[in-house]
Amino acid sequence: MDQTMKWHDDGHYIRLRIWKSEIEITEIHCPHDGDGECFDPVYGCVVKHFVGRFGLDCNAGTCLATDKLDLCWTISGDRRIVEECQLWFMPKTDEIFATWLESKTNQKSSE
Repeated sequence: MDQTMKWHDDGHYIRLRIWKSEIEITEIHCPHDGDGECFDPVYGCVVKHFVGRFGLDCNAGTCLATDKLDLCWTISGDRRIVEECQLWFMPKTDEIFATWLESKTNQKSSE
């Protein structure tokens, strides 16, 4: 089994409500309708499933809290058993991740 984690930049985002020191996720958006790499036949969108269940604990990045965060996501583990997997997301505005993502995009386009 391939152990490489693939980062997906496919249009997922979350909306946040920020009030004083509290941050609440108010929406988890999936751009797919049952046909994306995020789809699981049992749970539907795995991004919605994990972020809905674990919230910002799935966040592996840093950025300023804004009302909308565009995300990249990855999942590790055997996708046949989603409950044994771990999903991480990175805000696309995370400076270090954004630089890395751009370098990977440029690398693919030059091949």
